[in-house]
Amino acid sequence: MRAWWIPAALGAGCSLSSMIAAQAMASEFEPQSTMINMNTASRSSHSESQAPTPQTPAGPADDPQPSNADIVVTGIRASLSSSAQVKRDANQIVDSISAVDVGKFPDSNIAESLQRITGVAIDRSGGEGQFITVRGLGPEFNTVLVNGRVMATDNAGREFSFDVLSSNMIQRTDIYKSSVPELQEGGIGATVNIVTARPLEGRDGFHATAQLGGIYDTLREKVSPDLAATLSYANPDKTFGIVLAGSYTKRKNQIDTIAVDGWINGRPDIVSTIGGLPTLLTGSDPLYPIAGNVNVPQSLYYQRAQEERERINFSGSIQYRPADNLEVTIDGIYSKFDVSGVTRKMDNFLAAPYYQPTFDQNGTAMSLSMIGRDFIAQNPQFLADNRDRLVNNGVNAKIDHVYNLSNRQSDSYQVGGNVKWHPADNIELKLDASFTGANRASPNQYLVIGALLPYTYQFQLDGGQGLPTVSFDNNIINDPEFMRLHYMGIDRNTSRDRGSEFHFDTKWEVDDSILKSVQMGVSYTERRKINRSFNNSDSSCTYCGYQVPIAPGLLKPYDWGDLLGGGRSIPPTAFEFDAAAFLAYLNNPSTLAIPSQGRTPEEQAAFAQQMLALEGGPFGVREQLRGTVNVQEKLTAGYISMQFGGSRWTGNVGVRVIKTDVLSSGFDTPVTSIANTPGDDTLQYTYGPATAVSVRNSYVDALPSANIKFDVTDNLIARAAFSQTITRPTLTDLGVNNNFGGRISVPQSSGGNPNLLPFRSTNYDAALEWYISRVSYLSVGGFYKDLSDFLELQTLPVERFGRVFQDTRTRNGQSGTIKGIEIGGQYSFDALGGFASGFGMTGNYTYVSSTAKRDRVLADYSCGYNGLSPHSANGSLFFEKYGVSARVSYNWRSDYLRNCRDSQSRPRNRSSYGQFDFNISYDLTPNFQVYLQGVNVTNEYVDEWSAIKDRFLLLQDTGARYNFGVRAKF
Repeated sequence: MRAWWIPAALGAGCSLSSMIAAQAMASEFEPQSTMINMNTASRSSHSESQAPTPQTPAGPADDPQPSNADIVVTGIRASLSSSAQVKRDANQIVDSISAVDVGKFPDSNIAESLQRITGVAIDRSGGEGQFITVRGLGPEFNTVLVNGRVMATDNAGREFSFDVLSSNMIQRTDIYKSSVPELQEGGIGATVNIVTARPLEGRDGFHATAQLGGIYDTLREKVSPDLAATLSYANPDKTFGIVLAGSYTKRKNQIDTIAVDGWINGRPDIVSTIGGLPTLLTGSDPLYPIAGNVNVPQSLYYQRAQEERERINFSGSIQYRPADNLEVTIDGIYSKFDVSGVTRKMDNFLAAPYYQPTFDQNGTAMSLSMIGRDFIAQNPQFLADNRDRLVNNGVNAKIDHVYNLSNRQSDSYQVGGNVKWHPADNIELKLDASFTGANRASPNQYLVIGALLPYTYQFQLDGGQGLPTVSFDNNIINDPEFMRLHYMGIDRNTSRDRGSEFHFDTKWEVDDSILKSVQMGVSYTERRKINRSFNNSDSSCTYCGYQVPIAPGLLKPYDWGDLLGGGRSIPPTAFEFDAAAFLAYLNNPSTLAIPSQGRTPEEQAAFAQQMLALEGGPFGVREQLRGTVNVQEKLTAGYISMQFGGSRWTGNVGVRVIKTDVLSSGFDTPVTSIANTPGDDTLQYTYGPATAVSVRNSYVDALPSANIKFDVTDNLIARAAFSQTITRPTLTDLGVNNNFGGRISVPQSSGGNPNLLPFRSTNYDAALEWYISRVSYLSVGGFYKDLSDFLELQTLPVERFGRVFQDTRTRNGQSGTIKGIEIGGQYSFDALGGFASGFGMTGNYTYVSSTAKRDRVLADYSCGYNGLSPHSANGSLFFEKYGVSARVSYNWRSDYLRNCRDSQSRPRNRSSYGQFDFNISYDLTPNFQVYLQGVNVTNEYVDEWSAIKDRFLLLQDTGARYNFGVRAKF
């Protein structure tokens, strides 16, 4: 006899197999009103799977219970009950979050809800959840599906941005931590499935919800709209239904930052006073003040970014059941997400030779001074003796003022169709097809002017309040008289992602046997990602050298005295300017004719004509073929999975085999010369003609898996799992592109690596789950991952063109292990009765440890895995009664490594971070509710450092965010 949950598994539009029992929650389109019986809530999961209909998940209809034992579970409790049952009924290790009500996910951002799940941490963009990390493995190692299918992303890689989707269209999100053959491969951390609403899983008739609200960010002090609506209809016979959802959000936020742009490890030139005279010392000089390599900062900058985020979402699903054994589903989702921003930045550049630096016992620069014109004027013989060593660096203290207009203009969609047919009671056939796409354009203007200071200024690592400082003269650093044109980068990069999937799945159920069912299926997936680069890189250094003055009236001061709360020895003002007027001045032939970079007037005139002859003018964007990434990936897969079971146990075993074919295309544009900019240390590159190139790569993987579940008692479940999984290189990392830049002291290169292999992991899991009631449970689990061919973005020293470049790209080669324990649970105090019965709590804790073996080891620092926090925890306390629904949550993760080899090939670490969030709502009537949500209400800062905490990298403030408004349902 076919179990009741098979037709509902994953919704009709999902391409995951219906055998995944984690999708066995019925009527989840309306979890806000669930009748359960507390006396039957502790029955075994085996008996639960025999419930007669999806609409009565509480248990068999003939259970004799007194009427006063019935409790109507609503809101938060319904969501927790639904999530607990998904976890309990699953045939593998899974966690889930369900909507509190129709169109009402627990948080306004999906990622911020997922961080409440055991083992999940998130990364934020502008204070809003964007990416997830599961069990210490970052977003590129987790597969995210929408209704069981891959959805294209506007990111450079595969990682899914949760900020592109509004939470009002999401009905449930499941995180699979152990694998089964019918589950799509690609996530060695986890596979996440976002499930949208299905009309035939809800009530019949017409229903609607609407939300009218606003968003307030404390740093911007602006209120923006937040609107959403959901409509559904199902006929009384449940043979036809439709659901539509839409939302519009416009948010204005601000990000304040003070940062060091990486620490350079080496033996830089310094200037020391010997015998009363300044003397230039090289790293090999016996008078050098410290043995071994030292660490000096690249620059110290202050920055304010102000953004406007606009998101429009639509989703819909149509279901038709012409017969009891046939169901057709068509669904789609569309997202448009635009982020426009203005960044004002004051960058205090620090370049060798350093004057009178001091170092601590770890070789960290505690203080150093830049050489200014006042020093040169007082020591003319020093300049004469060392002109060849000093002239290219300009020897003048400089502060760059950056005005950056950035944009992220993206849209993405997915359209799919699913036909599910039962030709016999014990046979299921399913065909699923989908198409997905995403586009992104990023028009940006990065405009830099430089303050050519007449004096020497000093860097102090501990300048007070635990922050570094740079000495400055307020009357000079913002005086237009000292301002010079510098670097002007204009670009409009684009990304195009297209994909299609076709799945055919079969299932045969067996009666009266230890073998319960056999599933087999095949699939074909094709995906292509094309990134194109348009910029003015051939003219961006037209004004490098700090020699051409600024026209009067172009600059105006910008007051940011309250940056990071104020009072941190930060310059009170920066510059801003009208970008259009500024670009007009740059393109003016008379400006271009001003001699610079050592050119004579005649040479400058010829150079100006050369710049004016460029397509679109000197600062027009032109396609740079060397930046093209065109990667096509084809996946052909087949699987077999067998389900077994006895009176108190179930299990599955099987294998998935996948053939991967990759074609990476692009252009080779050789570097023909590298020039040092006179009076500056910015490198300028000349390129030869572009030549089309392509690289093919192919490999086959066989991924076995096995899961077993045993009912120790009616309330206690033990699980164990084994699997082998892979994560493929992100498509952009497979490009043949190469890019070059940097300065004389730190040449830089980056690009793709078309021969990358997938990251491989052998996984072992065990778990014990105690279900106290329908809502309450406690679980503990352990996991072990044996990793090989680890994929990691690295910055390594590579010799090119007679120079040592800091080369950044993804590489294979690392191996190691990740292991940990997870403890989680939730409890509702229903049994207390009265006011106290409204309370409940949820919480979890994860401990992860790792070993990493890298092919290259830093001399003074050993790295673990990027993104892995040894400790993470979160907890929530909620109250729901008398029309009030309230929750306060705290999420925390310990220190972790963001990147082993980041800026200047040095580690980037982030300090432990925790934040408080809350939700509160009140039912004015059965149909109207007011609500208030707070995110990061204590305004916690992000703090980063390099290798050791003394080496400050970043302090960042994104402020608190509040969502408020009214909801209605009909």
